[in-house]
Amino acid sequence: MNFRGGLKKKPSAVLDMTPLVDVVFQLLIFFLLTSTYVQQSQQSSSSVPVELPESSLEASANAPEEIVISIDESGLVYIKDEQISLDQLAASLQRIANNKPNTIILIRGDQKVPYGRVGQVMSLVRASGLNLSAVLQSGQ
Repeated sequence: MNFRGGLKKKPSAVLDMTPLVDVVFQLLIFFLLTSTYVQQSQQSSSSVPVELPESSLEASANAPEEIVISIDESGLVYIKDEQISLDQLAASLQRIANNKPNTIILIRGDQKVPYGRVGQVMSLVRASGLNLSAVLQSGQ
């Protein structure tokens, strides 16, 4: 005879943690491996170890100079942290092109500045005969 007829066992709600732990572990491994790969790829441009020969030539003598032209959110143009007008920029770029024709020009434009302003600066760089190397983004 069953004298405990009124007492029924309630099913216990047990959450199986094994699949959750597996997924978290897989994500952890994925992020550890990808962050390590990104760090290694930023440190070296090639994964092949190469011992470069030494040269008697001085590398800095032929190394091109980099000039950064910045454009802030209000559209003001700066060369080497000095504010300059577009006319002054054109004259300055022409002077640089005459003295150091292999100079590399980098343009940093604020994301809020109209692209037309960046285009004006790019056209001045091209008109001076200098090579426009890059338009920099955040993190560069």
